[in-house]
Amino acid sequence: MNGNTIRTFLGANSSVGFYSLYETFVKDSRTIVIKGGPGSGKSGLMKKIAVYANRKGLFTEYCYCSSDGDSLDGIRIPEKKLCVVDGTSPHLIEPKFPGAKDEIFYTGSFWDGKKLRNSLSEIQDLTERIQGCFRRAYRYLSAGGSAAEDLRATVGKKTDRDKMREFAKKLIRKHVKKENRTSVIYPRFLSGITPQGIRVNRDTVYTLAEKVFVLHDPFRAGVPFLEAIIEGAIESGQDLFVFYDPLCPTVPEHVALPSAGVAFVTENKIHAFEPQNAYRIHTERFCTLDKKENERFSVAEKFLSACLNEALESLKREKAYHDDLEEFYVEAMDFKKMNLVTDKWIETIFRK
Repeated sequence: MNGNTIRTFLGANSSVGFYSLYETFVKDSRTIVIKGGPGSGKSGLMKKIAVYANRKGLFTEYCYCSSDGDSLDGIRIPEKKLCVVDGTSPHLIEPKFPGAKDEIFYTGSFWDGKKLRNSLSEIQDLTERIQGCFRRAYRYLSAGGSAAEDLRATVGKKTDRDKMREFAKKLIRKHVKKENRTSVIYPRFLSGITPQGIRVNRDTVYTLAEKVFVLHDPFRAGVPFLEAIIEGAIESGQDLFVFYDPLCPTVPEHVALPSAGVAFVTENKIHAFEPQNAYRIHTERFCTLDKKENERFSVAEKFLSACLNEALESLKREKAYHDDLEEFYVEAMDFKKMNLVTDKWIETIFRK
């Protein structure tokens, strides 16, 4: 581990709509669920808790919002077995053991309900516009996901999967020590399709691992390689972060083994990796495409790129409407009162 913080995503704007990993995130942890309206300080409160943890030298995972790459949707502090999450739509989370173990913090306790009721028609209009933008974005992401699936199917027929898997297992045997323990898997997204564009938290990889293997994969042929890496890591008793493709959220894209200090990341037209002392693996060595298949691949890539661009434009419009919606809540909030309460409350969190 090369640092005290990492950045991830727990949700994805994907080909199947909004895809959530929140249930696995909060499993076996004491969970604080923050509820409230847009602009009511949920992300800011999580940042305050994270800063408090950092000052105490506690490792902290920052989980960002796929609908706003600058806002937080959750934080995790492993040493305290604590997760704090935004529990509002679309990632609805409820505490499993309220009061006994988990709790809810409601930012609505600090707003002026009369001001919000007076703005109901504007709030309803903006909410519908936001939902319309998401619907359009998801239609294009669905089409893009179909193109990505076609790309993988095209290449899969011309890939020597057995050779690729054996190569991956050799890397595990060479670079990963076998432990007599049960692995813990942390499913996450390293990247997000956001209103600010496609965000990739590359620094997280460099924090989790000193040795990074870059799978240069222009043909999207690397899934069997990553699946073999995951299997090998589990067989070796290693804890691992499995980072999935936000477009196709059940497809692994990167894997990191913090205890072994090793990571395996995918590089393609969407995201590149340039770590120092990187070891590059070219998937072209395992697959061969003829002229016709190359042409088909090129067409599907262009279609996928066009779909992503349209989806990103819709998400950008959604963010603009969301910013307008937040203004109504910001004006209705008593942040001074909320800060006085939360400053004392945060201290109690860490005494438990």
